[in-house]
Amino acid sequence: MIRSVIVDDEDKSRKLLRNLINEYCDQIEVVDMADSVETAVASIKKHKPDLLFLDIEMPDGNGFDLLEKINNMQPEVIFTTAYDQYAIQAIHFSALDYLLKPINLEELKTAVNKVEAKIRERVEKQSINQSLQVLLENHKSQISNRKIGLPTQNGINFVLIKDIIMCKAEGNYSIIYLEGKQHQEIVSKTLKEFEDMLRDFNFFRVHRSYLINLNHIVEYSRTNQSADYDGDGGSVVMKNNYHIPVSRDKRKYLLDRFSRPF
Repeated sequence: MIRSVIVDDEDKSRKLLRNLINEYCDQIEVVDMADSVETAVASIKKHKPDLLFLDIEMPDGNGFDLLEKINNMQPEVIFTTAYDQYAIQAIHFSALDYLLKPINLEELKTAVNKVEAKIRERVEKQSINQSLQVLLENHKSQISNRKIGLPTQNGINFVLIKDIIMCKAEGNYSIIYLEGKQHQEIVSKTLKEFEDMLRDFNFFRVHRSYLINLNHIVEYSRTNQSADYDGDGGSVVMKNNYHIPVSRDKRKYLLDRFSRPF
């Protein structure tokens, strides 16, 4: 049985989530509920839960403040929140799960099943909650030193965002090219998902199949020197010596971007 604590400042939200868990998630036992950072810390120290259902915003702080206070305990976390772009971006980077309010039952079941698998794997490997560690590191670090979790076939590979040279679309997957790595990571996220996550980190979608890190660009050519026939907006050369096509409709925006420091 997975012992859990629900942390949410709204009484109605706490009770609704508890009722859903009690009725539909047999593997979860709700051992306590808390309505603030202060009461949550006391509850977590008392009950030592395996899992937190954690709201982002509370009267005396936020979910990140709470996780800092219990950093040595390392529970699994499922965030529950109304839409918060900054918070959701941080959660995506760390490969943790979140549920948008009002909570959808099927999404709750999926998140719980994923957490159950993570807990089982951590017990078998006697490992720390690396996703939680990355979330807290990113929360404290400068933007240039933030990490992102890349879900691969073998688990989650955490890398520095600044080390990503480019991303290439491969159906519902993406191929990630990293600085100093001879191999690529095949990741179970679409290029659109990476574009949404990395747009504030100097990444630019130059083509429907390519997202590049402008910090790793070496040269732009007005002619297409890549192997892709449809780059009629020219091409760019990246630090790893890959020639990437630029779509005609992206050329103007890319050249405008070159006119500003990056």
